[in-house]
Amino acid sequence: MVIYMVRGKGAFFVEPKKPLQIKEIDFPEPGYGEVLLKVKAVGVCHTDLATIDGEFPPPPLMPTILGHEIAGEVFKIGEGVKDLKPGDRVVLSWLWHTCGKCKYCVRGDEHLCEYLIETGRHVYGGYAEYVLAKASHVLKIPEGVPWEYAPAATDAIATPFKALRIAGAKEGDVVAVWGAGALGLNAVQVAKAKGCDVIAVDVADSKLEKAKELGAKYTINAWREDPVKKILELTGGADIILQLVPTDVRTYEQAFEALRKGGRLVLIGYPPGKMCLPVIEWGLAEKKVIASLAFTRYDISESLRLLAQGKVKPVITVYRGLESINKALDDLRQGKVLGRPVVLMD
Repeated sequence: MVIYMVRGKGAFFVEPKKPLQIKEIDFPEPGYGEVLLKVKAVGVCHTDLATIDGEFPPPPLMPTILGHEIAGEVFKIGEGVKDLKPGDRVVLSWLWHTCGKCKYCVRGDEHLCEYLIETGRHVYGGYAEYVLAKASHVLKIPEGVPWEYAPAATDAIATPFKALRIAGAKEGDVVAVWGAGALGLNAVQVAKAKGCDVIAVDVADSKLEKAKELGAKYTINAWREDPVKKILELTGGADIILQLVPTDVRTYEQAFEALRKGGRLVLIGYPPGKMCLPVIEWGLAEKKVIASLAFTRYDISESLRLLAQGKVKPVITVYRGLESINKALDDLRQGKVLGRPVVLMD
């Protein structure tokens, strides 16, 4: 039997292409191995926007509360929770629970878990005053990391961190970040922290200026010059390209052309359509194409460490109070936000 213990507000996704509805609901008492968090800050992700706008299929749980980039304070703990106490500062990601036993979890790919429970899709997420979590799947926020920065570690930093990890990024590599949105600007900083030379590619001068400020050695406006020609001219080809553009598959083909021999193209944004790549060049140059989905708890923990060390400072736009969630979504939809929208609850 579920016992409800605290009343608060949540922003409900009821139907596609409609504003979220803020309602009062009862939040449950944490069960065995669970914690109830008081949400302090939540990031507003493009994935949620695509879900609301009907571009992604609706969650299995409907109506639901979206939001999977969560920073909060432990409000109450359930039985069996040993390493957390009320007042602890923690983050919760899209990985609400993974089994730890399937072949994907065992080999270290928990984001591919056969029994994955997703925050904001299978269970209520963080666009609310409280959220229930598995104690095993929250991570403590290091001292000195402010509430407004912490949500970025759960996706907007962890995603490019994991992409660079699986690409084997190392000091001295040339890394091109194709798309300087919220994830791209964090990718610039993560690559810089690894000792890489970074190229930022975008079509917005404001984003490229920010990328330069954050450590990009070169910036390329793809509307004004050929990015392939420019990357080859500047560096002889990139060792790694993180492709984050979600709208144009042609940019993925361009990125492939801009790799040097043995280079790695990592797909992070996923536009509709199919890529057409030259097989002979692919083989003779030993170029690699890798898809990188999301992240693991390890990637989140390393992202929190980078935040604590000051090596990554996420670019955010702050909104105040749960009632601002639809405004944040509208601004994101209209391209008015530089970096990641973050809703601070207090």
